[in-house]
Parts: sequence; structure tokens; C-alpha cells
Amino acid sequence: MKRILIIDDDPQLGRSLQRVLQREGYACYLAADPADAAKVAAEFKPDAILIELQPELAPVLPELRAALGTVPFVFMAGDHAEYAKLGEIVQPSDDWLAKPAAPQEFVVRLRTALRRAQGN
Repeated sequence: MKRILIIDDDPQLGRSLQRVLQREGYACYLAADPADAAKVAAEFKPDAILIELQPELAPVLPELRAALGTVPFVFMAGDHAEYAKLGEIVQPSDDWLAKPAAPQEFVVRLRTALRRAQGN
């Protein structure tokens, strides 16, 4: 069973995504505090991360990358410009999704990111 770490400071949206992904057969852990994300990720050992793009995450992302290596990220962002600001932090196995999006869109993007990461 693939493990997905969801990092979102909106508890309602986070729980909703967690339920959708669990119904699809994923084991999920919801982290609401970006400052704890690297510690949670090191313990949970996710296969992918679904993460809301927030300004306070900028300093946390390199730490997450260092802790997780090639684990793909799927960023939830308002638009492509927010995602593009990440620059060198973004890897080929990463993706982004404009919010709001249909729940099934999150599932499709995660599956695609996981397949891409397996090919690396």
C-alpha cells in the first residue's frame, strides 16, 4: 500500500483529501503544521507528498527534499506562477494542481507522480 503525506493547514480540506485517498487504497497521514513536515515525513516514510503551496513552506521544502530524496511532490497552488516560483526545488517527478480541483483529480495526479517516480 502506497503512503501519502498530505500537508495542508486547512483541516477540513486535509481530512477530505485524506478520505478520498484512503478510499482509493492509499495509507495517508495528515500534517497541518509545515514546520513539523520533515519530522513527520521521516517517521511516516511516504511514497509521495500532496502539499499545499504556502509561503511559509519555502524554507521547509529543501529540508523535506533532503530527508526524502526522490519522493514526488504534488503541489496544490492557486496558479502556475506560484508553482514556478519554486525553481530548482521542483523535480521532474513533481506536479502541481490548481485549487480548487475535483477530488478525483488529486488521485490522478498522485498516481501519475508515483508512476513517474518509479521510472526514475
